[in-house]
Amino acid sequence: MKYNLFQRWLKDVPISRKLYFTVGIMSILILIELFSLSFSIHNLSAVRSYVNGEGQWSKNQKDAVFYLREYAYTRDEKDFLVFQQKMKVPLGDRRARIELEKENPNLDIARQGFLDGRNNPEDVDGMIRIFRQFRHLYYIDRAITIWTEADPYLDALLGIGNELHQAIAVQHASDAEILVLLKKLEPINQKITILEDDFSNTLGDGSRWLEGLVLKLLLALTFSVEVTGILITISISRNIERGLKEILTSTQSIIQGNLDTRAEVYSKDEIGELAGHFNTMTGTIREKITELKLAEENIRREKERAEASEKVKHLFLANMSHEIRTPMNAILGFARLLQDSTLNAEQKEYISAILQSGDNLLVILNDILDVSKIEANKLALEQVPFNLRELINAALAMIQPKADAKYLSLKYVQHEETPEILNGDALRLTQILLNLLSNAVKFTESGAVELAVLVKERSDQEVTIRFTVSDTGIGVPAELQTRIFESFEQAAGGTARRFGGTGLGLSIVRNLVELQGGKVWVESEPGKGSVFSVILTFSTMVPQQENVPVVSSFDQPVRPGTRILVTEDNRVNQLLVARVLQKQGFEIDLANNGLEALEKLGTDRYDLVIMDLQMPEMDGYEATSIIRSSPTDYSDIPIMAMTAHTVQGEVEKCMALGMNDFISKPFDPDVLKDKIMRLIG
Repeated sequence: MKYNLFQRWLKDVPISRKLYFTVGIMSILILIELFSLSFSIHNLSAVRSYVNGEGQWSKNQKDAVFYLREYAYTRDEKDFLVFQQKMKVPLGDRRARIELEKENPNLDIARQGFLDGRNNPEDVDGMIRIFRQFRHLYYIDRAITIWTEADPYLDALLGIGNELHQAIAVQHASDAEILVLLKKLEPINQKITILEDDFSNTLGDGSRWLEGLVLKLLLALTFSVEVTGILITISISRNIERGLKEILTSTQSIIQGNLDTRAEVYSKDEIGELAGHFNTMTGTIREKITELKLAEENIRREKERAEASEKVKHLFLANMSHEIRTPMNAILGFARLLQDSTLNAEQKEYISAILQSGDNLLVILNDILDVSKIEANKLALEQVPFNLRELINAALAMIQPKADAKYLSLKYVQHEETPEILNGDALRLTQILLNLLSNAVKFTESGAVELAVLVKERSDQEVTIRFTVSDTGIGVPAELQTRIFESFEQAAGGTARRFGGTGLGLSIVRNLVELQGGKVWVESEPGKGSVFSVILTFSTMVPQQENVPVVSSFDQPVRPGTRILVTEDNRVNQLLVARVLQKQGFEIDLANNGLEALEKLGTDRYDLVIMDLQMPEMDGYEATSIIRSSPTDYSDIPIMAMTAHTVQGEVEKCMALGMNDFISKPFDPDVLKDKIMRLIG
């Protein structure tokens, strides 16, 4: 009875007092336990390193299968390279295992193999040690056997990857052929998954067995020491050991990932308080980890969703641009040819309508592509000198026919202090003014449209200019004056039906203005018209240039016998380009793809090659690359790309391959001739 009371009292005594009684015997016990703990921790850590290594192996093998499937669908070489990179992890582990199974292994090779398997460098030596010391232990031997059984399946997975790469990169296999190869992946992936689970479970059983063995040894050692001690030493050591063991076991459980673990509180001393604080800390960590995992998963999903959306949008815009521009090239090209032929008044009216409708369609298409470039932050701004008055006169000249058709007065007012030459992006300023003027004319039934240019601030190096476009049109309600600058927005639902348009013009204006550090706004009242204002700052520091007269190469006569090879797979576009160039005085030869172009270049002489980019058999990219790298007389022949692709980076890609110029479909015959004459000198 007294002994039980003593034990209950002892549990709540501060540890400092307990240590006075137990310092002697515990010194010996600690030394023995430290040796055992060091031995067990190192070996348990090595076993867990194998489990962690299996996790890396499994993850990278799954990722490899994922990227192999991605490669089958995207046919992007980058996905196949990622697949090969991921496969290096299980292959590195296998290389280490094979080396360690030798009688006299090369430890450097084994160490490098584990490092290639993305194992922690600090764990590698322990993994090698446990492999060599406990190779024939049941659990280790069983795990290595399972590990070895996965070898043929990894080889099979590599084989399928190489077959798939061969089919895509070399044979250009069909989707059905690719699907046949993909079906081989699933049984192999399932078998590897089973082996990975068996490997992990076996090592887990071994770890638990070793942990139990170590704990039994520790208990046996402790009991042996306690037998020789006095009753007080036994009671004190048991109380301390019990609390510490509970915390240690709980800690090990937490390390293994069981965040629901709670340490039992046996006393009210410091160990009891530590166990209580440990439980509180574990609960807090569990909550934080759960929150972090949820946040990471949400971020990952949003990132994948955004990347997929951006990829789909890019592919859609690229395909839409190509598919619309290709037939539009033929429609507008042949319409211009008809316009230059003998026609009666009615036929000329029809042709003008076709050309105007085609031009309107191209404006819409270009607006959509501009919005895409702006959203992707891929719209580059130029800084070149330009004549402001000439730019505005050109813009007004383009709008004048629309104003005349509606009997509107088109006015222009410019501040007398406005500099004549500015440094900036003339193309984007023209685009801003044309959008604002076009909108003003569109939404004005009678009255006038006026463009005013006013200088707000001026210094030796910069000038801030306010451009205002005012009209006497329908006006914009106050509650809608912010929305009209958003994409696909117009003042009201009936506006689009009445006046037409996509609602992109003002959105592009706002983005172009903000890209240049300016601002745009509208002041309007329904029924009384609108005033759109844009403020932009330009540099007046124009670099000095020599006054070299510019001679238009379009007006130059074509030298007789000038031969051009037109490489184009579309029969209609072949006919169009041939007719346009023949009419301008060139001699034309046709090739349906890159292979035919190379054959013709090898047998005939040409002054220039017009190269389409997308063609069967061999596309324009590959054909250009071969021409530029071939040791032939025609390796330096001028090459002009002609394509319906107008997405960001296409021009740079063509120039990097060695092309000399680029013209997009639909093309202007005058621009085409000007470019040709410049290239052939």
